[in-house]
Amino acid sequence: MFSLVLALTLLHCVGAHLSIKSPTPLHYNEVGGADFYSAPLKDDGSDYPCKGYHLTDWGAPVAQWPAGGAGTIDLLGVAAHNGGSCQASISYDQGRTFKVLKSFIGDCPRGAVENTLYTTEQTFDFPIPSSAPRGSALFAWTWFTVTGFRQMYMNCAHVQIVDGAPGAGGDGRRWPEGVPDMFIGEINQCKSQEFGNLYFPDPGSAVQFGGKTNWVYAGPVGICNIPSDVPSNALMPGRKAKLARMVRRGVERAKRAKRGTGVVRRAFGGV
Repeated sequence: MFSLVLALTLLHCVGAHLSIKSPTPLHYNEVGGADFYSAPLKDDGSDYPCKGYHLTDWGAPVAQWPAGGAGTIDLLGVAAHNGGSCQASISYDQGRTFKVLKSFIGDCPRGAVENTLYTTEQTFDFPIPSSAPRGSALFAWTWFTVTGFRQMYMNCAHVQIVDGAPGAGGDGRRWPEGVPDMFIGEINQCKSQEFGNLYFPDPGSAVQFGGKTNWVYAGPVGICNIPSDVPSNALMPGRKAKLARMVRRGVERAKRAKRGTGVVRRAFGGV
């Protein structure tokens, strides 16, 4: 019985970590909420970005943030891994590139001791640049823990930027110089150090350091390029679209072949 309880406890800790609850992340309700949504990305990066959820129908925007104003996220979950460092980022090109809005170095989530959160105050604010293009965007929250396996957590949400510059930049050219790319680690050869709050190599101009903390700030180790390397087998929109086109072409060929077979059978009196 003890072994069963221990196994179930470990399973819960592995399956349920931390996620954003607001803005509502992609497919959050469909997969059963925080307990099922909060797992990290796969170690090989094959479901980066957004666990691939951004490649399906993502519905209407779940939040509207004004350019020149602020955005807000709320965190929810268990297995807090003594906190860590987070980033709020945004993409206008379907997740190919993300630009950092703000870096939270340490105390993310707040009040994390081992796997317990000692405060429900888990609201984090970040600026939306006045230069941010208006329109549909993909928001990303990423998290790198102090303790536990070296894994990258990522939640994404469909948001709308209002009152911004006309037209989305696509490749980021509309952003002012110096806005860094979102940090990508664990799923490539760049790793965070356990027992330390990750100090992002290029955190950007909007940075918030955690308050009282028992952990040092530590930069990543390994091969850490700027911008960060994206795994070669990542589930990127371009690859997914190409695969979808190949599947459609295969289906059309099969249909044509079937129609042709039917014509031949009828010509020869077949059924």
